[in-house]
Amino acid sequence: MKKIPFLIAFLFVSLIYGQQNTVPDYETTIFMKPIEVAASAILGFQFTEAKTVKYVITQRNNDVLTKEINKNAGTQILKADFSFLENGLYEIRFIIDGTEVKTIPFTKI
Repeated sequence: MKKIPFLIAFLFVSLIYGQQNTVPDYETTIFMKPIEVAASAILGFQFTEAKTVKYVITQRNNDVLTKEINKNAGTQILKADFSFLENGLYEIRFIIDGTEVKTIPFTKI
């Protein structure tokens, strides 16, 4: 008889926590290599959801390029052409669902 209240409490807690949506940690699942770019770079997305990922390249707070990627389910790696950029310091900002999720500084050489 003592097991029934414990079982009910366990099921109640399981249902509450089971309903919560987890937010992916995009900070650790998005990367760019190399950080010193000659002509192109590899952009990696290691989260599983299919999402539209917008990236914005800026130099001295001025937007240089804005592009959207339709990322498929599963991990995805793509090559991005940065040959048109002049040499200098830049940032690439990744935006998912209207929220900036990661910024990576890089150098165009």
